[in-house]
Amino acid sequence: MRARLQNLLHVTDAAAAKAGFVDARGRREYMQLAGAAFLISFMYSHAALLAVVFAREGFDLHAIGLLLSLYAAPVILFTFLSGAIAARIGVLNTCRLAILLMLIGFFSLRYTAGDFWPAMASRMAQGIGQGLLLSSFVTYGQSRLNASRFVYLIALFTSMFAVAQAFAPPFGAMILNAYGAPAMFLEGSIPAVLALVLTFGLRPIPRPAPGRGLDLSAAWRRENIGSLAAVFVNGAMFGFTAAYLAALLEAEALPIGAFFLASTTTLFASRFLAMGIFETIERRLLVAGGFLSQAASFVLIGLAGQSWLIVVAGILFGAGYSVVYPVLSAAISKDLDPSERAGPQALLNTAFNIGIFLMPYPQALIIGHLGFRAAALVLAGLAGVSALALIATALLNHAPRSSRP
Repeated sequence: MRARLQNLLHVTDAAAAKAGFVDARGRREYMQLAGAAFLISFMYSHAALLAVVFAREGFDLHAIGLLLSLYAAPVILFTFLSGAIAARIGVLNTCRLAILLMLIGFFSLRYTAGDFWPAMASRMAQGIGQGLLLSSFVTYGQSRLNASRFVYLIALFTSMFAVAQAFAPPFGAMILNAYGAPAMFLEGSIPAVLALVLTFGLRPIPRPAPGRGLDLSAAWRRENIGSLAAVFVNGAMFGFTAAYLAALLEAEALPIGAFFLASTTTLFASRFLAMGIFETIERRLLVAGGFLSQAASFVLIGLAGQSWLIVVAGILFGAGYSVVYPVLSAAISKDLDPSERAGPQALLNTAFNIGIFLMPYPQALIIGHLGFRAAALVLAGLAGVSALALIATALLNHAPRSSRP
């Protein structure tokens, strides 16, 4: 009986390994944490409604702007520190801490949203949690995979964060308008509680050697500098869509949902259906292709005045954005033991979050002088230049070298 059970376990582990996982239990753990990623993303995607909530509570635009923008400070700081925290308490415990802090910060707004400083404290708690979230989740998700389908499965895993953003804001808006803000904060918190429950029953990752502290040395390899620069550009592109695209489309009387529904659908479809093919392409060329697709999207945003072209722009952005982050995340973890990946992932996501949260300020300066469309075209140029630099680097590295006599 024991022999038959061991043989069955061997067969299931072999099947899981062929599918890209470390073993059969690793496949379940991957799916379990992916579900947690979707659920916690569902909660924090309600942030799109906070400006409405704060306005209804009587805050002026300046106060609302502070409550929304200062959130970036703890996110960026604790993204940077997430590797050191994971080294001290473990990656899995960091995942749990991130969810718990985000849950406390979001749910407490049910009681603090009407007072500036208590509301700011809630936002800071949630920001610390979000800073810890992505690096710890991606590091753990990567640890459940072997090399055979690494990029494809990481792409699917990170899609869980994006997919929820297509559903949570409209659902939260329905609850907000029907039952008020307290009901919305309760509704949004329930998925986060379920996400926390899903983190239990998972095997922890071994911690790095004692005394490593904030070890980012593995990320500062020469070949990773380009990845850090590229993920910053990708964050800047995404930051514009999150901060200003809705205002641009509304000002032009174009449907806001057309872009976001098209981009989210394309992102998930691209990662699910095509990433297995994409990961066979040279990394820099693949990222360059993603940037060119995003550049084309922003050109259409900057020049188009028709709804169907905005749908095309959404498709192009979703296709380009879908490949850049998972490819760069996999590249910066290449050849590293799972216990050594937290620091590099922290640095990668710090660069990503700087692009998302800090670049909207210089983008606002461009918008103030030249308008929304000009800002979109400037970003299209940035993505295009980045793509050309990646293509040139790839070609130079593969160029035949003359032999010495």
